Amino acid sequence: MARLSTLAALLAALLVIGQVTAELSIVTTNVEDGTENRRQDDRDCRQQLQEQQYLNDCQRYLRQQSQQSERFDTSSEREQRQQCCRQLKQLSRNCRCDGLNEMLRQQRGQLQGQDLREMMQIAQNLPNECNIKPRSCEMEMRSSRI
Repeated sequence: MARLSTLAALLAALLVIGQVTAELSIVTTNVEDGTENRRQDDRDCRQQLQEQQYLNDCQRYLRQQSQQSERFDTSSEREQRQQCCRQLKQLSRNCRCDGLNEMLRQQRGQLQGQDLREMMQIAQNLPNECNIKPRSCEMEMRSSRI
């Protein structure tokens, strides 16, 4: 009887170990897949940004907007904004804010102080002006992520 109890306890322990190992494998796989997916997303965003010429129409629009002391909505401004919006819409939703941040990082050497802050503020609200999601982007001037 003691052998049977020992055998049953051993079998139960093996089942528990097997279950824990299976759960650990699933968690490990998910973590690895997430990392791989993030790298793929970054590559996809870089590719999309290249295809949209690093949002050069948005760069022109933001430069023009930040240099104006008064905000008038002229037809040339509307046209520039529409061109910028077309480029932003060509990026996937997940890449839009990263693309705007990358565009601003490229401008960092050319702009400073108030001009850069104004461009960041305008860029933050660009998705809303373009009627696309996300409605706004958090602007950051850290090193490139894409």
